[in-house]
Amino acid sequence: MKILLTGGTGFIGRYLVPVLIERGHQVTILTRGNRQDPQKQIDYLTWDGTSMPLGIGIYDVVINLAGSTIGRFRWTRASKGDILQSRIAATKACVQYINRSPSPPSLFISASGVGYYGAKYTDEIHEKYAPGDDFPARVTIAWEREAKMASTRTIIPRLGVVLGDGGALEVMAKVYRWRLGGRLGAGTQGFPWVHMFDVVRAMLFFLESEKLNGPVNVVAPQIIDQKRFSDALAKEMQVSAIWAVPKLVLRLLMGEASILLWGGQKVIPRVLQREQFTYSFPGIDQALKQIFNG
Repeated sequence: MKILLTGGTGFIGRYLVPVLIERGHQVTILTRGNRQDPQKQIDYLTWDGTSMPLGIGIYDVVINLAGSTIGRFRWTRASKGDILQSRIAATKACVQYINRSPSPPSLFISASGVGYYGAKYTDEIHEKYAPGDDFPARVTIAWEREAKMASTRTIIPRLGVVLGDGGALEVMAKVYRWRLGGRLGAGTQGFPWVHMFDVVRAMLFFLESEKLNGPVNVVAPQIIDQKRFSDALAKEMQVSAIWAVPKLVLRLLMGEASILLWGGQKVIPRVLQREQFTYSFPGIDQALKQIFNG
């Protein structure tokens, strides 16, 4: 397949692209910088994040992973605008390309997040649940609404916290190395996670599927809370996790962005389970062991 990819140089893209090439796919990455692949396996096209380059060509699949990180210490009005607009602009550009193409792609995969559900649920939730109303939820609602404007079959992976070499886990691991790790808030909030390898495998699964459509929770089948994750990470790193940061302190330090730490969801990957998707790392202990020990 000829695949057009936004966000291909980001955290997920760095894992996904080599696997796509290994599987024989032709990959073109839209990037803001001037890049070249010395091995000539990847085509890079420079873009501004808002409009497709002229003469972009025909592709079988478009994968949209672009978006400014939401994981910031504090949200300002400017940063919230950047978080939202970076997602909307990139998705709108993809949709316009698809809808105007003389030979549209057969599949559009546009990333989203489990933040769609907000922090209002305490029970286990799946793809049919209504969205939340906090800032992460409003961002993903708008993000998904834009993706649904595409005139082709569209899969929307709602990603949990992706664990791999880098990303959020790299930041958390530093805190634990400083012996400052532990429970955040009540610790009973859901921690929807997924190993990076299973994110990549899910993307390949989507490429092979002929009927899958709409939102898909891309999370591990093991539902854990934040304390369980904290304990597992401390055990794997062989450090203590004795600290507990109250919700009020998190709010004082981080403001509205603290919801990323004290909020959470217990998300079920109902669609993937229905489609009999097989996980490489269904449990948190084995997932962390692979990441830290290879």
